[in-house]
Amino acid sequence: MSMPLVSVIIPSYNHAPYVGQAVASALAQSVRVEVLVRDDASTDDSWDVLQAIDDPRVRIWRNDVNLGAHETLQRALADARGDYLAILNSDDRYAPDRLARCVRMIEEVGCDLVGNDIRLIDDEGRPVEDHWWVDAFDRLKTVWHDTGDWVATLLEGNVFMTTSNFVFTRKLWQQIGPFGAQRYVHDYDFLLRAVMAGARLGWIDGRQLDYRLHASNTISEKPLEANLETAALLREHAAGLLSLPGDLAVRVRHLNSQWARIERYEVEILRAIQHHALVRKDEEWKRLVDDRDRWVSERDQWIAARDQAIVDRDQWIAERDEWISERDQWIVERDVQLARVGAELDAFRNHYLISGLRLFARRAANLLRRLRSQWQLLRADAASPVRRVEHFSALRRLIEQRDRPLAALSFDVFDTLLARCVEPPSAW
Repeated sequence: MSMPLVSVIIPSYNHAPYVGQAVASALAQSVRVEVLVRDDASTDDSWDVLQAIDDPRVRIWRNDVNLGAHETLQRALADARGDYLAILNSDDRYAPDRLARCVRMIEEVGCDLVGNDIRLIDDEGRPVEDHWWVDAFDRLKTVWHDTGDWVATLLEGNVFMTTSNFVFTRKLWQQIGPFGAQRYVHDYDFLLRAVMAGARLGWIDGRQLDYRLHASNTISEKPLEANLETAALLREHAAGLLSLPGDLAVRVRHLNSQWARIERYEVEILRAIQHHALVRKDEEWKRLVDDRDRWVSERDQWIAARDQAIVDRDQWIAERDEWISERDQWIVERDVQLARVGAELDAFRNHYLISGLRLFARRAANLLRRLRSQWQLLRADAASPVRRVEHFSALRRLIEQRDRPLAALSFDVFDTLLARCVEPPSAW
């Protein structure tokens, strides 16, 4: 494969939806290119997208850990082979003839670094016209067109806006590289150092670069820190820039303009931060109040449940006390019944004891009477023909034993009560 004319450096980080488009736009250039993509330890599918690209002009690497944009650029640029170097961030894209136009300006005009007009697009690739970024970019382009002074323009702000707008010579890179370690303004630092080193900058008015606006743009990440880095950069390079040949008054005016804008931005950002902090505190306060109200409500529910439990317990105790009272009354009634039944049982026992004694006495008396009667009969038989018997069976035997029949029988039935205090037995 022939040596590339332009080496396109793509630092990639968490741009899986866009990095394929960036690589495709670089490969679609009309000049000989090589595309060097170094992934900065992305946590999304960026590396899978890069590995799926099948083109011999594309070389890819992956950092073991996240090193930041400036260090990733350094490492990729060290492997570049082209005469000219171009940077394309992994969420941006080139117009098809961009590099050809930039190289032509470098070669024909003798520029060291060339940029061009930019089109702002959204995450779907649609043009964005109504945005503060567009207004800021238009103001800086106006300064360049009005003054034709790169020092005055750059003291007003970074009109190149992004490293994606850099196409430069290998000689310039060797002269002022590497990039600074700033998080947000390493591109601005590179431009200021290039100008102080005597580099010639060039500009193409046609929109040859799409700069993508989306939720994870670095410029939207921490605006206060970005402005503080810009202020620090101006303090570092202002004296050197103002010492260069040119209209000092115009340059100072644009430097003051940027200082005023930075101060205004910082005040606005600080107010916004304070507002957001107040909003967060207010939300936190409301959350705490809501939590407190919820806890109070839960506490009241617990108290109500406890009070109801106490009422239920007291009712349960009252019911048990009533049952116990009923049982006590029942026990008293049973004790009375037991006492009565015991007395009746004792009386019953005494009654039957006396009755038994009386029965025994009656039987003894009857036995005594029979013995007396038998004795009297025996005496009568011995002394008189009169015979006495108590039972008909005895009388019958007596009659059957007689030698002569009887002409008549006389019965004397009487009832003798023992002590006149007992009822005559039914056997009598």
